Amino acid sequence: MYEIEKMKFEPYESCPCGSDQKFKFCCYQKAREAKYTKHDKVEYSDSRLNYIMNKSWEYTDFKTCFAFDKERCEGLIKGAHSIQNNRILNRVSDDGHVYHIRGEVEKSELKPVFKKLSRNKASTFFGFCNFHDTELFKPIEQKEYNQEPIQNFLFAFRALTLQYHNKNRELNLLQNHFKEFPDSMLNGQDVYGYRLAVLSVSDCAKQYEIFNNNYMESNFEKIRTIYRKLDFEVDFASSASFAVRDDLKGNTINEVYTNKKTDKMPLVFVTIYPIENGTNILLSYHKDDDVIYRKYFEQLEALSINDLLKYLNFLLIEYTENIFFKPSWIESMDAKQKKSILGSFESSMDFDRKLDLILSENYYKFNLFNGKITF
Repeated sequence: MYEIEKMKFEPYESCPCGSDQKFKFCCYQKAREAKYTKHDKVEYSDSRLNYIMNKSWEYTDFKTCFAFDKERCEGLIKGAHSIQNNRILNRVSDDGHVYHIRGEVEKSELKPVFKKLSRNKASTFFGFCNFHDTELFKPIEQKEYNQEPIQNFLFAFRALTLQYHNKNRELNLLQNHFKEFPDSMLNGQDVYGYRLAVLSVSDCAKQYEIFNNNYMESNFEKIRTIYRKLDFEVDFASSASFAVRDDLKGNTINEVYTNKKTDKMPLVFVTIYPIENGTNILLSYHKDDDVIYRKYFEQLEALSINDLLKYLNFLLIEYTENIFFKPSWIESMDAKQKKSILGSFESSMDFDRKLDLILSENYYKFNLFNGKITF
């Protein structure tokens, strides 16, 4: 913690406001002046804080096409679904709506809550033009999954592009924050957050280039995938990519909060979705990261289906926000189960919250897999 508090921007590094100028010649003096300027404390209502928070995130949005052969781009950049709407989200929706977990200010504190939204908007991001959103993903959108290498590749790639888009937005959010509050550039915690955000974007960019090279060479065998099919439909769907911190034995495999590596932080790709009378589970990583994830995936493969689902119950809530739930299923839960899901989600970044849940015996006391598997 002390090291973080002492972190600072160097005079001749790029200014964190995103101007491409050196910090010394851009915002440094502005930051110093703001630090010693007395500010009157302003009190905002929860509704006002939520409005500001939502608008700040909205301003970071941008449009791009992540497809590899950009010379073939056609049509508008659209709100592409990272989870297919008509074949997947429709299965976890009620009256055209799903639940997701999002942050909301309550009593001046940011808390996770379940929010209902249209499945037409769920999981969307401005990541593909109309042509590529249709053509690129045909092997997974117009065909049933049958473990073809290109299908594993495309499921992983779509999860990566959502992550890449979001990490760019998170960096934009910090840059906008520095512009509005220049004195925060002299705060060690903010410097630390910015450095992590820059590294995250860099990690995604490097992973994207690897996928790009594989696609151009039609080399789809570079994705290692564990596939499991359940004989029942789950009431949620998720598509995500992230770096796993610890393996199943508690050994650290990635220092996700310090990231002192000179190369990229390796990602895993998780896709779970219901099909008719079943559920598909895909867990993948790129074989370039074999030295990091090979033993971890061997541990996963050795698990019984019961133990695997118990672990995924933890992994999904611990690492991803891109998960959508059937409203009737969430609404059927008692208050303690809902509190456990939201609290466990929050605890991934809040040790005190984790301790509270453990002491109250409500840490991960829920079952995403419908209660059909006994934990």
